[in-house]
Amino acid sequence: MNLIFPKRLEIELVSSCNLRCVYCPRRHLSDLSGFMALDLFKKIIEEARHYPDTIIVLHRRGESLLHRNFTEILNIIAGKFKEVQIATNSTLLTEEKFEAITRAVTFISFSLDAPAAYDNTRVPAKYEDVEQKILKFLDFNKGRVKTQASMVRTQHTPEDNVVVFKEIWKDRVDRVRVYEEHSKDGVFGAIQNPRGQRKPCVMPTYEMLIYDDGNVGRCNHDWNGNPLGDIKTHSIKEVWTNAAYEALRTQHERLELTDPVCKNCDSWYPEMGNQGTGEVIEK
Repeated sequence: MNLIFPKRLEIELVSSCNLRCVYCPRRHLSDLSGFMALDLFKKIIEEARHYPDTIIVLHRRGESLLHRNFTEILNIIAGKFKEVQIATNSTLLTEEKFEAITRAVTFISFSLDAPAAYDNTRVPAKYEDVEQKILKFLDFNKGRVKTQASMVRTQHTPEDNVVVFKEIWKDRVDRVRVYEEHSKDGVFGAIQNPRGQRKPCVMPTYEMLIYDDGNVGRCNHDWNGNPLGDIKTHSIKEVWTNAAYEALRTQHERLELTDPVCKNCDSWYPEMGNQGTGEVIEK
């Protein structure tokens, strides 16, 4: 297998968050308060820029817009990659950040909920305030950045809430997504209704997750697994081809999963571009 470089890099700018969402896996962890050092981010981009087709994702366990160098980070990355994605709870989406976002980002996802539930599920944010911030951005954006509005469906979510959410956002954004709640009972990646016959997951050959401290995780469902490497002391290429990664790939190829993160995950991806769990509505 010719694994030159990850097809996608998830770079966690911030593991801290300003909200306490009731279904977020953060509730199972006690110490998520980090911010990626600017020098570490520059090191990552200096290596990755030689692979401009790499998809760059600038979020993971926290709220990226909290980073005090957020605008500078976007300025550093602008124009270097074919695709740059970010997700945000939008509480810190201010007009001062609009220009940097539209210049550097190709896809932005707004993490929301139906109005009837939002103020209770995304504490202490208020739906009306966040909706207005997003609408201001959409007006400024004028279609330059592809947009998504997303919500989480739990076993307690009234179907009316899902219907209302889709109706509100389907003509405002490019894509509406309803995610299934995952990481049930603290098992990261586990979902309420496990999927069918297990298949090898594409993520070990597709994506690298770099936490805010430089440690490397498996994918977006790895919230606290033992690191596969450290980008502070090694290059992305060195970690991507190391023994730990190779062992993980072999486990998936043979479906002999002993890795404690992967073996309990129901959110595996059988192929690149697969949407995983959830419902997607696109224009």
